[in-house]
Amino acid sequence: MGTEKDCIQISCLPSVRLLLSSLLVITLFGCSIGVRLPEVDLTEPGWTVWSGQALWKAQADRPAIAGEILLARHLNGDVLISFSKPPVPIFTAQSFGEKWKIDFIHTQRRHAGRGGPPTRFVWFQIPTLLQDATAPKGWHVLVTDGPIWELQNPASGEHIRLVLDI
Repeated sequence: MGTEKDCIQISCLPSVRLLLSSLLVITLFGCSIGVRLPEVDLTEPGWTVWSGQALWKAQADRPAIAGEILLARHLNGDVLISFSKPPVPIFTAQSFGEKWKIDFIHTQRRHAGRGGPPTRFVWFQIPTLLQDATAPKGWHVLVTDGPIWELQNPASGEHIRLVLDI
């Protein structure tokens, strides 16, 4: 039978594990948890806004999601994207200066950080693409007559079709 000291150490072990786990999570994800971005007023000067319909297939083996898209880019490079299937938002993405975030509301996932947004989230690049038509690395872009844009990533199977109200 152990001493009282042994019992205290054993009973404290779950608390220590919880504390260490919490510190590990904060260390690994701390830079992305605290990212706060300002509200955006698209009526302010400097914003270019596109809206329309989108069809998004995130991976080759997943079904496509159809919905409404709002894409906006400020002259300073800030970006706002909202994709929804009314009345349900699918995701919102925003970059502001050296901060970015993307919230996938339908799956309750959030990614955020400092510096440029990761290239795996091509949505951040689409407003710039609409202005200068340079395809992101690994992507094929097809612009048809009028406001129809198709983006395909053969490696991942991701496919985005935009029909914009221009």
